This record gives sequence, structure tokens and C-alpha cells, in this order.
Amino acid sequence: MDTLLLCIEKNPNKSKKPLIISMPGEQVSGPVEESTETQYGVEWARLNPPGPVSLWLWSTNHEFRAGSEAQRREMLMQTIVSLQGRVQSGEGSMGRKWSKTKICDALGTTIENASEENFEALEKAVSVLAEVQWVRMNENERKLTFVPEDLRLWKSDRPILWTRERYRSAGETSATFGLPALSKWISDREADGWTGQYPSAEGTLEALKKSWNSMNIGIPSTKSESGRILKEDYARALGKAEAIQHLRGTG
Repeated sequence: MDTLLLCIEKNPNKSKKPLIISMPGEQVSGPVEESTETQYGVEWARLNPPGPVSLWLWSTNHEFRAGSEAQRREMLMQTIVSLQGRVQSGEGSMGRKWSKTKICDALGTTIENASEENFEALEKAVSVLAEVQWVRMNENERKLTFVPEDLRLWKSDRPILWTRERYRSAGETSATFGLPALSKWISDREADGWTGQYPSAEGTLEALKKSWNSMNIGIPSTKSESGRILKEDYARALGKAEAIQHLRGTG
């Protein structure tokens, strides 16, 4: 506790106490009931409090997973303060777009109250600082998104986390589930009508064409009314192909 108080005292964001959301009907004492279900090849459990930091703690910290609601909130608060302190010390650089103040503000914001900008910063900060990556499932839209959003940046030595219901559910697979297995998992979801969010490749039209043709995987689809394959079609198709190759380890 002395360490926590020292961190808080040194933290320039100490006046901004993290807002931890309370869900209707939640238990505030006693262990959290971990009722689980298996769906999409993932074992799911209720995540409360919700959010990216909680997802990381639930997936990697046994004490957090087994704790009561009050214990989880205390651990979450301590972790947020610690992450804010690391940002202020220079860790977790996310480019010129995100200042230290913006990142710290995002870390202390609940997912319910976060603006789109803060929500993006919150996800990026947790991914960078905790060195984790995760899949988000939007069941209403049957859409898969990823953090980091560019699958070509995913790393084989980092754990893969899972979430849905805007971080109100956390999921896990086997410890041996790696990037090649993720590629197969995404393919299975797409075969079932889901859509994945892939990066777009960059470059001139000629460079994109050359890279695409070197893969020898057919002709990109197009959404243009004329049926002509445009630069954005090559960028989209090439980005997806590169992401799949990266996950499979064949790139």
C-alpha cells in the first residue's frame, strides 16, 4: 500500500481518480462467479469491471480472476496508476498523435464515458504497455477487429486475448494457440459470415500491382461500378494477403 501511495503522490494525474464502472446487479463482496461458456472455439467468462485493462488482468493475473468485485476494483485502480506512471516516465510511446497527457487521461477513463479518441488511445496504450494483443468480436455486426489493428504487427511471442460485448466478456483458448491457429480461426469465422478488419497496403498503383502479382493468387475483387480494379482494391487485397501470410508464418 505504501508503494501505491507513493506512485499516486508522484503521478501528475493523481487528481483524476480512475472511474470504475459498476454494472447493475453486480456482487461487491465474495468471489466473482465465473460462469463460463464455450462459443466460437473460445471459452468465455463475464468480465467485471469491463475494459481493456481488466481484460489484461483477467487473462494474466490469477488473483484478479479469483478476487471479489472489491478486490478487482482495487487491483484495477492500482494497475491504472502504475500504467500512468510508466507513461509519464517515457514508456509506451505511441507517436506524435498521442501525448503523455492524452494517454494518461485515456487510461483513467471508463469505456462507457470514453470518446472514440480516448477509446482508441486506451486500447493502444494497454497493448503497448502490457505487450498483449487481442481479438474483439462484435456479434451484432458479425465483425472481427483486432488490437493492434494491423495484423501484420502481431507477434508470435505475445499472448492472444479475446473479448466481446464491448469488454464485458473475456475469452481464452489453449496456451498453445498461436498466430497460425488464429489465421485458421479467422478463416472459419469468415466462412460462417463474419467479416474481418484487415490493413491496407501502401504504395503506388504500380508497386501494389507488382506485389500482388508476385503472390500469384488471382485477381482482386472490386466495388467500383465500372468493374475496373482500382488502386484501393489492390491496397485492400494486398493488405489482407500480407496479414494472412504473416499469421501463417509464410510471409
